[in-house]
Amino acid sequence: MSPNRIRRTMTPNQIVAHNVARARELRRWTQEQAADALAPYLGARLSGPSFSALERSAWTPGRVKQFSADDLLALSRGFDLPVGYFLTPPSPEFDAGLHAPDAGVNGLDPIVLLDAVLGTPENLVHWEAKLRAYSASIAPMPKSKRRKPNVSPADLADRLGSALGSRGQSVLRQCVGEVDDAADVLERMAEVLRAWDQTAASATADKAVPGDTRSTVAMTSPRHDDDQGVPR
Repeated sequence: MSPNRIRRTMTPNQIVAHNVARARELRRWTQEQAADALAPYLGARLSGPSFSALERSAWTPGRVKQFSADDLLALSRGFDLPVGYFLTPPSPEFDAGLHAPDAGVNGLDPIVLLDAVLGTPENLVHWEAKLRAYSASIAPMPKSKRRKPNVSPADLADRLGSALGSRGQSVLRQCVGEVDDAADVLERMAEVLRAWDQTAASATADKAVPGDTRSTVAMTSPRHDDDQGVPR
């Protein structure tokens, strides 16, 4: 980025709008098809111009679509994707900053948003405890036979493992690239370590002079507590 160029920044709402377009491409839907899929969960059907404006708001700072928690749930259900999908910033190569009240002109590192979505090793424990408590709770039987009781899957807390795995892969890619590249790097590192070990062993052997038993004696003779030669 040129030092004179102001970095592009995106609000969380713009990131959601950007990912609505990405989700529609993933499902290979037209805007009309996407509007139909979302209608039952939004409670109303977006018109063609409204859907188009929603997607364009990712790049028009003055007319950004404001998404509520209700909207995020509707997007997740309509596109059959996790809520976190819609809050995932563009890749680092896009070089966009995250706009927030405490950000400067160049925005925050977008990892701030991913930390908020995925959690961090320091704060995930609180979410895990809450999920385990949810799983351990049993909903009361409904009064009407036509309604099913709320479920509490036992694996809720275990699902966090996939989030931690994704974070680990992301860190690994930042350090060494793709997983295959990482495997190659680790294999080369193992070869270097073995070579160092062999070199160290050879150097130790070279220091021993043939016929000189002093080193052996020094290693095998008993230690003394004082100059009187009393064995310890």
